Amino acid sequence: MRFGVYLGGHIFGGRVRDFVALARVAEDVGLDDVCLGEHVVLGGDDPRPPWARAGRFVHRKDEPFPEPLTTLAVIAGATSRIRLVTAILIAPLRPPVLLAKTAATLHALSNGRLVLGVSTSWHEEEYTALGVPFEGRGQRLDDLIGACRAVWSSAPASFHSSSVSFEDIYCEPRPSDVEDIPLWFTGKMRKQLVRRVARHGHGWLPFIGLDTPLAPFGAEIAELREAIRAAGRDPARLEVAVRFRTMGRSLEEAIAEDVPLMRHVGITQTHVPLLSLAPSLDEAPALLERLARLLEPYR
Repeated sequence: MRFGVYLGGHIFGGRVRDFVALARVAEDVGLDDVCLGEHVVLGGDDPRPPWARAGRFVHRKDEPFPEPLTTLAVIAGATSRIRLVTAILIAPLRPPVLLAKTAATLHALSNGRLVLGVSTSWHEEEYTALGVPFEGRGQRLDDLIGACRAVWSSAPASFHSSSVSFEDIYCEPRPSDVEDIPLWFTGKMRKQLVRRVARHGHGWLPFIGLDTPLAPFGAEIAELREAIRAAGRDPARLEVAVRFRTMGRSLEEAIAEDVPLMRHVGITQTHVPLLSLAPSLDEAPALLERLARLLEPYR
């Protein structure tokens, strides 16, 4: 298994530069991945996703959410090994060709360490603020992925769909191979998710709540792998990444209970939210070192 850390949360008090320092610590202690998510904006009186209406939403409206690709570019320059994961990027909020260019640039700057985890997300006010229609965002995600892969595949590149079209454009830099920038898709096991992963995906970021059981993922991962195989692609390359939960348990208890089960069902990567470990920024480096030490036997 691979083990990463999710950076984010109001723990940092708005000091965005600390994300870079903590990523460097994560690399130094031997963790595999550093993950960043995003909201470009949060709006409305009570911004909560549909699944959190009856419970607690983990994000505050004043929480710092640095733009992931920009922040990961700085982290790329401060590190040499750790993988850079967007978990997740709300891809339809960006112009497709610009996203293709940005991702390819970060891929080149980091020597191929970028993993592009993408989602449509849920927050309508966010789409409104960026002037992007909320309805049809799933189709726009499909069009965007097609456009990015066209740009990464050839020069000149052409692509035509309902929301983005271009003919004979040149966009450099681009990866040596279209598969060199892994695409992870987030969401529940629905036909759209299976289709996206089977056609173009290298990973799945399933939604996992505080009480989501891990055992059922085994059958769902097997279904995804079969769909990938049926599409003529290699199912062995599939990665499945979930956020790690402590849920009132000690870190030692959570690792001993959950990591063996994750491996058994086919989950290949877990990222631990730093906010769940560190009550203050000053304590974060020591806690990252402790986390890496406890995870070492499960590699």
